[in-house]
Amino acid sequence: MFWNLAGNRWEEQLKANNEGKNGKPPEGVVREAMPDVTRRRLLTAGMVGAAGTVSGFGWVGTGTAFAAPAAPDLEAKARGEQGVLIYSNLSNANMAPFLAGLRAKYPWLKVDALHLGPAEVFERYYSESSVGRRSADLIITAAPDAWLRFHEKDGIEPYSVPDAGALPAWSKPLPGLYTFSTDPLVMVYNKLLLPPDKRPQSMADLARLSQQFPGLFNRKITTYDAAKHAFAYVLQWTYARERGWPALEGVARATQLESSGATMIEKVTTGEYSAVYFASGATFFERLRQEKRGDILGWNLIKDGTPLMPRGMAITRRSQSKASASLVMNWLLSHDGQVSIANGGLVPYRSDVKPNEVPVITYAQIVEQLGAKNVIQIGYQPEMLREQPAFVAKWQATFTGGRK
Repeated sequence: MFWNLAGNRWEEQLKANNEGKNGKPPEGVVREAMPDVTRRRLLTAGMVGAAGTVSGFGWVGTGTAFAAPAAPDLEAKARGEQGVLIYSNLSNANMAPFLAGLRAKYPWLKVDALHLGPAEVFERYYSESSVGRRSADLIITAAPDAWLRFHEKDGIEPYSVPDAGALPAWSKPLPGLYTFSTDPLVMVYNKLLLPPDKRPQSMADLARLSQQFPGLFNRKITTYDAAKHAFAYVLQWTYARERGWPALEGVARATQLESSGATMIEKVTTGEYSAVYFASGATFFERLRQEKRGDILGWNLIKDGTPLMPRGMAITRRSQSKASASLVMNWLLSHDGQVSIANGGLVPYRSDVKPNEVPVITYAQIVEQLGAKNVIQIGYQPEMLREQPAFVAKWQATFTGGRK
């Protein structure tokens, strides 16, 4: 399925530019992947080598990064390449503004993007590159565990962006791996079902309300199922690690688990659920702009601990268009690039991106509103690989107790 992504703002650009001339998709399209691509299962043993050390949120790499040619030379080299191919787990609406910005910046540059699941981007890259086929030049995905394995397989080109000094240390966890966006996992609720005094602001609120008002909350709240896929596992593993199992046990019996962020948002909109905890901001914020959705749904940061998911971005070692991919990465990490990312419902983290430049929220605003102690940074710890079997077993016992 092809989508034309020309334009400047979410729904307007998609409605106004939904096909190219003569009905043909123009350059710079997002191609929807076939839905039957298999998901790569989490490895059960740590696979992190000695190229980096854990430090707080992420990793501090010790590998040697290469420096790209100066900008004019880089652009000249990119003009001789075949364009850039991006694999990501971003939706069409998430990608539209920054692809439009790239076309405005480099109108001659062909940019194609393939939409896949968080771990499927690597699955496809491994499959294609292993037989010499052209594959992703740039990968953008929220899958810390898969990035660790990709690093171990020497899949990341250790590129150093010119503006790296303007980026916080935690946003550069491995050589060549940068943070594209920092997306919060938020509380979302149906305002038609829950009056103001019953809209949870924190996990403690949700536990209390689910006990006091079972008719509103019992089996009527939802979250990601840690047993289903990498994104969900890393999220729930990090939360339990930072806040402890009791915080999850307080809501477990009232929770109906889901695997898809989009499904959760649709079901809370229709009233099947009254609330979602740890809803993906990247999924929710762009849907909130849809007609009348804001009349039904409300949301807030989780006051006693909001997880932030880092969306990693790197040039692949086997990229056939490294100069083009470098241009794209340089721009996406610039001030203007981060503003364009925000216009797709994602959260920018550069300190020079101001609140009045974005439609929703910035990283700095999240920290200011919650306080640093209530920002739960999801990182790239090797333990998340080693502890997966035991965690999932405990998760299933806690949340399903044998229920299907």
